[in-house]
Amino acid sequence: MSTVTIPTPASSWPKMRGFRLAELGVLLFFCIVMALPILFMLIGSFNINPPGQPQVFGFDNWIRAFSDPQTLNALWMSFLFSIVRLIPSLTLAVIVAWLIARTDMPGGNTVEFLCWFAYFVPDFPLTLAWMLLLDPHYGFLNSMAMHLPFVTGPLFNPYSFWGIVFVHLGTGGIWLNVMLLTPVFRRLGASLEEAARVSGANTFTTLWRITFPVLSPMIIAIAVLSFIKGLESFNTELLLGLPARIYVYGTRIYDYLRQEPPAYGEATALGSVFLLVLFFLAFFYRRYLQGKKKFTVVTGSGYSTLRVKLGKWRYVAIGAFITWFLFMMVLPLTFLVIGSFMRRYGFFNISNPFTLSHWQNLFGDPLFIGSLTNSLIIASTTAILGIMIYSIVGYLLASKKLLFPALLEFFCWLPWVIPGILMSLGLLWIFLSTPLRGVLYGTVWGIALALTIHDSPVSTQAFKSAFMQLGPDLEEAARVSGASWRYTYRRILLPLVGPIAATVGMLNFGSALTSISTPVLLYSAESRPLSILLLEYSFTGEIERAAALGLLITFIICVMMLIGRGLGLRLTGPSREEAKPAAN
Repeated sequence: MSTVTIPTPASSWPKMRGFRLAELGVLLFFCIVMALPILFMLIGSFNINPPGQPQVFGFDNWIRAFSDPQTLNALWMSFLFSIVRLIPSLTLAVIVAWLIARTDMPGGNTVEFLCWFAYFVPDFPLTLAWMLLLDPHYGFLNSMAMHLPFVTGPLFNPYSFWGIVFVHLGTGGIWLNVMLLTPVFRRLGASLEEAARVSGANTFTTLWRITFPVLSPMIIAIAVLSFIKGLESFNTELLLGLPARIYVYGTRIYDYLRQEPPAYGEATALGSVFLLVLFFLAFFYRRYLQGKKKFTVVTGSGYSTLRVKLGKWRYVAIGAFITWFLFMMVLPLTFLVIGSFMRRYGFFNISNPFTLSHWQNLFGDPLFIGSLTNSLIIASTTAILGIMIYSIVGYLLASKKLLFPALLEFFCWLPWVIPGILMSLGLLWIFLSTPLRGVLYGTVWGIALALTIHDSPVSTQAFKSAFMQLGPDLEEAARVSGASWRYTYRRILLPLVGPIAATVGMLNFGSALTSISTPVLLYSAESRPLSILLLEYSFTGEIERAAALGLLITFIICVMMLIGRGLGLRLTGPSREEAKPAAN
């Protein structure tokens, strides 16, 4: 019996050469833009001289930073804020996600869309609106409360610990957790819950004894991510914390670098110790998950189609959510609109309290035109770079043919562990200490690079999920036909994930447009984006113009969401109604 050898168009190495070059190129990119800033920051914390001068090493930066009582207090307040706001936000998010995914609450899809909408509303303009509502001197709610007979002073004060926690609950703390938890509840197998109901367990018992324990590893994972995102929070603490002299580590670093002369050493020492704390948290969290793997429940029963019947409570549930959404989102947005037209922000009792002059001054301000141009360049560059880079990374991770998969996954998730202001600080050291100073420091390109790094986790995971849904037959057919990996990826695979690419581009565009903590250390007068101009308006007392600009940014984000949604639906294909005639 003879052996027949079938010739192949080319050897396996040339076909895989483009794949290997892509893997090595991505790893090199991540090493330069993620690992190198961290290394520079850690080394720079021991450099006594400012960046750009001859290095002299010692412990003076650490001694000066941690001999200041405000430094230790800022570290403590960062963790305290994150823990305190995590508890109510996670609890409410779990309840809302469960109601959307597992119950017959009416309007579940609408509730989910409202959570997505609320998440993308910028937090800084909302904080300005809460100031208009809760300020002890001119806040609308305090003014209304003063008309009550038993009220003798202001009831609310946003410039306090609990005021900051409350504002955080309405500016993203809950909405992100709902977005992350809803798919988790949807994917839970139905067999255990149905067995509990057959055994006579009521809804609460099933939820408490079955659903939550089964999903506890994922809930804890999302809690840790939410905790780290809470540590990253900067905008609200900067606007509400500074008047009350409440500092977190991010605002303390900002304070160090804005004084004259800038205290680069102290800021870097504070950032380094915070970075070490985050790595310890990530290490113990990973150890915890490894120990919990044996408790993971995997079922083959598919998704649950039997929703929990709430009876009359279904209307109570939707009513409670609508009330919460109206109070935490619609009310501040309404007063943000009102505040942008007020002659004096918060003063309703003066004659002719409303005017168009703040909008006219905003559009006539040369700084606004320059900042708008910078923001559009930064956001567009971030969106394009995010699609180009993270589509390749997502494909590599989905292919299961990597030489260093764990290392690539680590780099992709690193920006979740490193808050934006710390990555900005690390990049600042690179820009100031290397020849890149003239190219990236204080330019729109340096800010766009920093924001592209910041968007790595979400962008990578979105593309990875999209590529994992594609069968291998298309790629195999292209290779049999003699196509190179680069040609196959560019002409076949990438067009198939067009809807995800459009979504990622819109998300990155919106994130770049509203981010403050990442560009706050990297901008100059020539590269100032809209978000930084909003910050400057707020700090110089031009609250009315800041409200107008914040409302404009919010409007741009909403328009981009609608465009992205429409583009995603168009790229996905014809609608169900359009498909029916074709099927007939």
